[in-house]
Amino acid sequence: MTPIVDGLDEEFAGQLTVYQLNAAEAAVITLQGQYGVRGHPSFALIDENGAVSDRFLGPQTESTLRTAINKLLTASD
Repeated sequence: MTPIVDGLDEEFAGQLTVYQLNAAEAAVITLQGQYGVRGHPSFALIDENGAVSDRFLGPQTESTLRTAINKLLTASD
């Protein structure tokens, strides 16, 4: 999933911030609870107000993630 996420990070540079987290780190465990992460890999799109606008569990296609990102960016305009 890292190559897909890295590519989307580059594609949407300046429009969103991408964080890739290691699930074994203590601080990440807290975030998992806060954002309802129940498995790995997980993807959460968080809007400018800190609310989860969309979430995905398990491997995703680049197209699926791109569509969700575009939807979020369009909604925030």
